[in-house]
Amino acid sequence: MSLSPFVTLLKENKLAALLKVNADVKPFYRLTFVTGMQRCGLLQKLAATPASIDEIAALFPEGKKNCEALEAWLQVGVKLGLLAPGPQGFTLRGMAKKLAEPQNDAALAVAEEIAELHHKLILETPERIRAGALFTLADQDGTLIARSSRILEAFQVEAIGKTFPSTGAVRLLEVGCGSGIYIRYAALHNGRLTASGLELQAEVAAEARKNIAAWGLADRVEIVHEDVRERAPEAAFDIVTLYNNIYYFPVDERVALFRRLAAFLKPGGFLLAVTCCQGGSVAVEALNLWGAATAGAGRLPTVNEMTAQMREAGFGAVQTFRLAPGESFFAFKAEMRKN
Repeated sequence: MSLSPFVTLLKENKLAALLKVNADVKPFYRLTFVTGMQRCGLLQKLAATPASIDEIAALFPEGKKNCEALEAWLQVGVKLGLLAPGPQGFTLRGMAKKLAEPQNDAALAVAEEIAELHHKLILETPERIRAGALFTLADQDGTLIARSSRILEAFQVEAIGKTFPSTGAVRLLEVGCGSGIYIRYAALHNGRLTASGLELQAEVAAEARKNIAAWGLADRVEIVHEDVRERAPEAAFDIVTLYNNIYYFPVDERVALFRRLAAFLKPGGFLLAVTCCQGGSVAVEALNLWGAATAGAGRLPTVNEMTAQMREAGFGAVQTFRLAPGESFFAFKAEMRKN
């Protein structure tokens, strides 16, 4: 093999750029390939048992060209270290094997979100700005977002334990309940807690109802497909929560939102809002991009901005605490003034 092509690239100052691109290829391909396996059902199939090429092909329409495409696709997975051929058939390796484990579903969902939504956001935002056609809620998979948001679950649960009373009757209103997992934690934290969970997306609300029933909480929790901005306020709740969704509301509408949430609280009750704020990791910056580039949504807040808006909305003391070390993930506890 001649080294002259490399010498030429080096002299023309092209080699360094080529090496940098090559270094980033595999991580991007791995996330994309794992997402592809998840979407077609192969990840779950191989997590259960090895499968031969014929067994994998049975998942797809027949045809010589289809077979060629499938074999080429599987070879990419082998080259990436995500699949291994063997006597019993293909098996999962590396990141694919780890992400296929049920306890790692949130991490798998993050991989899917990066490969699908974040990729689209980064690639298409400039052209959408130019065309005057920003993203909409329809451009994201609500069920996927509910799954991926659980990656911060351990940190958010700490906020519930730190702020929710563990005894006594408590009535909770959760705005944007997602999968219902945080209502479950609240109910386990306090055996007398009852809750209403509001969810804007119908398919996510349906999934939350299934979860609540499976967890044996249907007698204490209701899930409603409803926009809190259209619900008649009643000062009947001890706690209102707003988890990881302030960016679903435009910045200039947030003070009005906080005022509306305050109208649901009894005197002495509190609002607990949890959100990523500006100044975080690249994943947080991608979330900030989603809010800024999606019609009807808004960018991430700063910590001081969030506190100031809550006070402007009429709340009294506002406590702020960081939930994840080294990340801009914060909880805000805003208390209603007692009469």
